[in-house]
Amino acid sequence: MSLRPDHLQALPFERGDSVRERVAALEVLSPREIDQRLSELGYRGQQEARRAASVLAYRHLQRLRRIHLEGLAPEPGTRENCLFLGPTGSGKTFLVELLFKEILGVPTVIVDATQFSETGYVGDDVTTMLSRLYESAGGDVAWAACGAICMDEFDKLATSRSDARFAGQQTTKDVSGFGVQRSLLNLLSAPRADFPPDFGFTSRTPPMPLELSALTFIACGAFSGLKSTAEELGGHKERMGFGREAGKRETAIAEKVTDEQLEQTTAFARYGFIPELIGRFNRILSFAPLDAKTLGDILEDNVLRAYEREFAHEGLTLVVEPAVREWVVARALKRETGARGLRAALVPQLERAAYDHFGEPQVSTVRLVLEGEQVRAVTG
Repeated sequence: MSLRPDHLQALPFERGDSVRERVAALEVLSPREIDQRLSELGYRGQQEARRAASVLAYRHLQRLRRIHLEGLAPEPGTRENCLFLGPTGSGKTFLVELLFKEILGVPTVIVDATQFSETGYVGDDVTTMLSRLYESAGGDVAWAACGAICMDEFDKLATSRSDARFAGQQTTKDVSGFGVQRSLLNLLSAPRADFPPDFGFTSRTPPMPLELSALTFIACGAFSGLKSTAEELGGHKERMGFGREAGKRETAIAEKVTDEQLEQTTAFARYGFIPELIGRFNRILSFAPLDAKTLGDILEDNVLRAYEREFAHEGLTLVVEPAVREWVVARALKRETGARGLRAALVPQLERAAYDHFGEPQVSTVRLVLEGEQVRAVTG
């Protein structure tokens, strides 16, 4: 079910509608209004990143209007490629989905970078991202060219040359990383690219060209260990042998990389990325770990409301006591898994309550209470 309220639902299009009609029907919003819509759709926290992302979405909309409504040719260098960098569960891909799919209403796909390999090897070629975008646009190649692609787990493309560390250990990288990175180089800068409309399953369907000048490409990744790599390059190297610094802290999962560290192309190269590929991103946004208050708001507005509706559908009233909510937030903070950790901590408790009480007409209220360090479900 869509997160978008009724008054924000996209207009239905027929297959024969021209791309000009589709673009003309898109609602024109200012960056501030886009940010407000994010709040209405339940996005919490990341004030700096969401402001920058709202401007990114606004520029995408205006670029479409200039090309398709005003008839202007795409200006060289105006294409947006953005890298969202931050810990897991900090809202990177959720932000992309809300901005482009829910608010703007343009074709949007989110793909996992770990499935790609260099052309000619087992696995998907990067051009199949364009195939997915074409599919999400209902087979309209012109409308697909107005969309956005989000490549999740982008940091997993780092190669084995990386010496970035995660939780104090050497990272294990895919050997095809450089091949995929080289394939992405052209995709992020070329004015157009050919893609297999049938995902390359057959050899009888010729490739189709897709204009890329209006496309917005966003890469997302946790980049665990990049911060420590940047610090070492900045002069905080650990000494080996005699005189070695003791008590060096372990690399945390949930850390915010500073703007100064993001500018260190050498750190990305040491992490395992071709410098030219990182240079293709004209904007790199750092997401901060979510704090307790933000996690509490997400738990209240997004997670609990969905379960409350499910229990209400069964004729039950779900009540989660404040102590339980604080316990769930504390567990998520301890695991350093952000918003994902909220569900991981809460779902087992709700599953037990659902198992015991769904389909039992004599029960009207299910209450989650905290007894010591254990969460229990009681009735009444």
